Parts: sequence; structure tokens; C-alpha cells
Amino acid sequence: MRFKKVLLIQAKYDRTFSNVLPYGLGILSEVLTKNGISNAVFDLNKDDSFERLTRKIFSFKPDLIGLSLMTLNYKYNFEIMRKVRKVWKDAKIIAGGPHISTLRAEVLRDIKVIDYGAVLEGEKTLLELCRGEEVNNIKGLLYRMPSGSVIYTGDREFITDLDEIPFPKYGKFSKSIYSGLITIITSRGCPYTCIYCPVNLAVGRMLRFRSAENVVREIEYHYKLGYREFSFRDDNFTLDKNHVYKICDSIEKRGLKDLYLMCDNGIRADKVDTELLRRMREVGFRMLGFGIESGSQKVLNNIKKNEKVEEMKQAVGIACELGYEVELFFLIGSPGETWDDFLESVKFATEFPVSIVSFYQLLPYPATELFDYVSKNGRFAAAPEVYLNNGSQRKNTPFFETPELSFKERKKAFRFALNAVRNSPVITSARKRRRKNNIAGKLTSFGIEGRARDVVCAIYCNNFLHERVFTSRLAARLKKAIERRGLRIKEL
Repeated sequence: MRFKKVLLIQAKYDRTFSNVLPYGLGILSEVLTKNGISNAVFDLNKDDSFERLTRKIFSFKPDLIGLSLMTLNYKYNFEIMRKVRKVWKDAKIIAGGPHISTLRAEVLRDIKVIDYGAVLEGEKTLLELCRGEEVNNIKGLLYRMPSGSVIYTGDREFITDLDEIPFPKYGKFSKSIYSGLITIITSRGCPYTCIYCPVNLAVGRMLRFRSAENVVREIEYHYKLGYREFSFRDDNFTLDKNHVYKICDSIEKRGLKDLYLMCDNGIRADKVDTELLRRMREVGFRMLGFGIESGSQKVLNNIKKNEKVEEMKQAVGIACELGYEVELFFLIGSPGETWDDFLESVKFATEFPVSIVSFYQLLPYPATELFDYVSKNGRFAAAPEVYLNNGSQRKNTPFFETPELSFKERKKAFRFALNAVRNSPVITSARKRRRKNNIAGKLTSFGIEGRARDVVCAIYCNNFLHERVFTSRLAARLKKAIERRGLRIKEL
């Protein structure tokens, strides 16, 4: 055995990732545990104190330290690795995740403290490395020669039977410090060729599914511990409708009630219909996100979305009619997009009674077609190593401009879209209605009905109180405390 004790570190990103159990790291921990390799975890999103990380290292004494990295905030996480190497020289360091899978050997050449890199799917690569296989025989591995040169052993074949990968049970995590939301991923790979998307660089184009039974066993495991909210984070959850039907049938067969299931990562509008969405709703699906990207067919064609505006509108309309909470995602500044094209997106965004509309500044990732396009036809706002580290698509900071939309116009578009959504009577009315239905249902479950329920609903749904009090940080902390207490009780 080359490595007997592995410390897995979840890299630090932003608040979006801070409150959810890390799914990928959970899988790696489960793989190591099942194969008799001692491991521990440390989540920098929950505790970014290097002093406490150091104490964890000194107490656990790992001989291998691994970090899973996205590109966001990568400089901070690289600095953490440099500090780790200074205080603990007895361990090798391995990095994996989308950032490594995209940039590969470039990362190890730039960051000398990284000894190994795991490209694409890392479960078997990490396991073989720990077991002591010859490094040149471990597919999907980057490693450093004594001379300093970096060697890549070549891509590993994708795991076709995803059921052989254990789902995360988070036995090494302090689950009570996270929210009551559990991530579920039922597939890997994306066969589409959207010019802006780096997903296929990280997980490949070959689409593979876990069996429906395996997926629902994972839900049932957490269900028995008291969890009821699950987020399906697939890139293509509804691509195979029969697979979704099987998942729904298995949920029903196992008697899993009172679920709140979300597809908040976004599903394709051309891969759903009335029957499917109705069936999903019957077993607990309540929230759907749709990656619309643009209301202009010309722009959709430019970014190779391979969808039609009309089929998108049809799917969104069906979801709203069936009572789903719907979120729509749009991009600002795609190649060829003019101001008039952007206005088509705003028109689409405010046409339906959806709960949330999000407009994002389009970000060019290295090795994507969009990155090449901007390099040839546009102008970056900053060097890629700068905007990739600290850029947020949720903020009004454009990453590039094109002949059709300048930096100034992109910032104007972001503000315009935000105001249009905020002032849309259709969206405002839908939010109030769903807010009322949600709180009324929860009150009923607590045995509060009749006049008392109506009074509480009226107070909770008051716009001023809701925005200034019920969605405040204090209220969020109170809600989290209640969730933790409930989960602790059910875990006993």
C-alpha cells in the first residue's frame, strides 16, 4: 500500500457552496472507506481557518492529501496547498476536479507542490494510486518525474456501470453543520456541444446513468435519517425519459412521502412533456430550472444550444400550469447577440409566472469554443488567470465584449434585466402565491389551521416583512438551527 491515510480537503469557493454536503468528496471518502483506506475530510467552505486545518493534519497524520478543485477561487486554494506543504512535508499532494481535468499538466507545471493530478473520473485513479500501482500504469494520472517534468498517463476509460461507485453517506462529515438539503447525481457526461460549457471537459461527452434502483436507494438512505429535500444536480436529468419514469416508480414503490425534489441545476426544455412533468410532480418534484440562455433563436443557434425558442416556451408554460416553482437561466452577451436579441430574452423572462429569473454574464472557460471565439473576435476584460479566479457570473462584471455588445452595454443589460424581473407583475404575483402556498402547507403539517393559519400567512407574505425580516441573515440562522436540531434528533 503506497498511501494508508488520506486527508480529503474540499476547496473554498463562495457562499453558494458553503452549506451543502460536498457530493464529489463524499464519494471519494466512501470509495476509500470501502477499500480499507483510512481517510478524513476537511471542508474549507465551513471552516477556512488554516490553524484548524493544521491541527487536523497534525492529529490525523496523512500520507496523502487531496483537494477537489473548480476553477473559481483557484489561487486561494493553491496557496492553501503551498502552506500545507510547508507545515507537513510527510504527505504527497494530489489535486482533482474540473480545474485539473480542463488544464491538466499546465496546473502541475505552475504549482510545484502538487505531486499528482487526477483527470476526469478520479475514483479508480485515486484508489490505484493508494494501493501502490506503478504510476505509469495508472490511467488518468498526472505525475511529476524527479527531473520536474510532468507526465500524463492518458485518459482512463469512463466508468460505464455507475452503480459500482458507492453513493456518499458522509460518514466522515459533521452533517449537522450543513443544510438539510442532499445532492443527488444520477448520471455523468454530456453529449451536447454548447460553445460556452466546460462540463464535457470535466466529465466527458459519453452519457451514462445510474440505475433507478440505485438512485432511490440513496434517497431512501438519507430519508431514513430525516432528510426530505433533495437536489438533482445532473446536467441531463431528463434526457432519458424512461429512466426518470423508473426513478419516479421506485420512489412511489418504496413509500417515500413528503419529499421536496428539485432539478435546480437546470434541465433541457426539449426533453420534457406534460406526462413526464405530471408524473414527476406526483412523487415530490416541486422545483425545476430551465437553461433558456436566450429568447433569440439566432443566438441559440450561435451558441449551439440545439433547442427552439417555441419548445422552451411550451415546456415552461406546462411546468407553471402544473404548479412547479420554476427558475429560468439566461446569458448576457453570447456571440452575435445584439441589444434587440437581449430584449427578446427579457420578454421571455417576464412572460410566465415563474419564481426566479437569473441573468448571468457569460464567462469564457479555457478550451471551450467560446474562449477561442473571444480570443479572435472580442476582447477580454481581464486576463483569463484573473477573471477565472475571482469572476462571478452573478455579478455585473462582464468578462469580455463583442462588436455587438460593448462592456458598457453588457452592464446596462444586466441592470435592465434585474429591474424588469423585479417589476414584472406576472412574476411578483406568482412569488406571492407560491410563498402563501408553501407557508400554508407547512403550518397545516404542524396542525395550525383555520383563522390562525390565515393570519400567519398574511404576516409572512407581507412584502416588506418577507424581504426585511423573514429572509434576513438572522432568520436564515434560526431556520438552520431548527433544521440541525431536527436532523440530530432523527440521527440518534
